[in-house]
Amino acid sequence: MSHHLLHWEHILRTTGHRVTRQREIILDAVCAAGEHTSFDDIYGRTRDRDRSVDRSTVYRALHLFVEVGLVVEAKTGGETLYEIRKVLPHHHLVCRTCGKEREVSDASVQAMAEEVYRNHRFRVATDHLMLFGRCEHCQDAGIREGDR
Repeated sequence: MSHHLLHWEHILRTTGHRVTRQREIILDAVCAAGEHTSFDDIYGRTRDRDRSVDRSTVYRALHLFVEVGLVVEAKTGGETLYEIRKVLPHHHLVCRTCGKEREVSDASVQAMAEEVYRNHRFRVATDHLMLFGRCEHCQDAGIREGDR
């Protein structure tokens, strides 16, 4: 998904923020990954295009993009990953053994959210969830977490 489909310039302007060349380059760097990407990878892709952009500029821009809903962040325990927001909510299954990610629709998580509400009277409000475990390949191959 490209940030251009999200009308990013309009979103920034209507939320009182400026549209700048550096912000566009940083959004391009998020999109270039095609999936979750780390700060360091975003920073590296940004610097490849414009050496004048420093780490603090990328950090502030990512914070802003998350705040206005252009980018979603996922905290994985040790690292924060970023991804361009998609039109429909989605979630990820992440294998702790091989690192492979698989995207799943929001509908597959809604049953869990409904059960949480029934059992705990708590409304789950998330449009981006990462679930960690072991993929089918790693299970079938008998590969345990940390073996690779």
